[in-house]
Amino acid sequence: MKFNRYKRFTSFENALVLIFILLIWITLFTYYKKYEEVVKNRVSYEQLYQINTAIMIYTVTKGKFPENLRVLVREEMVEKEGAFIKKRYIEGLSLDRDGYPVDPWGRRYKYDKLRGLAYMDDLKLVDNELKTK
Repeated sequence: MKFNRYKRFTSFENALVLIFILLIWITLFTYYKKYEEVVKNRVSYEQLYQINTAIMIYTVTKGKFPENLRVLVREEMVEKEGAFIKKRYIEGLSLDRDGYPVDPWGRRYKYDKLRGLAYMDDLKLVDNELKTK
């Protein structure tokens, strides 16, 4: 009786295939996590831009800086010289339990009332590329 060795794979060959698949998966997962961080950084930058724009609009319409960022979420824009827009200063951002806007990691954006500026400590824009500490 002849044995055809090509009909069955040995356990060694199966282990090699599994190791190869595992290495590919680990590599792809690593790239995915790095890409996810880049996307979160860019989303944070865009949200900060939106918040700071809302602060400027609030300052123009009310004549003062908002007390905190929650004010921008709760108050609606008011009529200014016949141009009435019925919407809130900030819409569509994730909020924490207290109603403050949060970044993609769930941390509150910081707000400097004296300068009227929302910011994050660890978000930097250097040469049009987002960098973190």
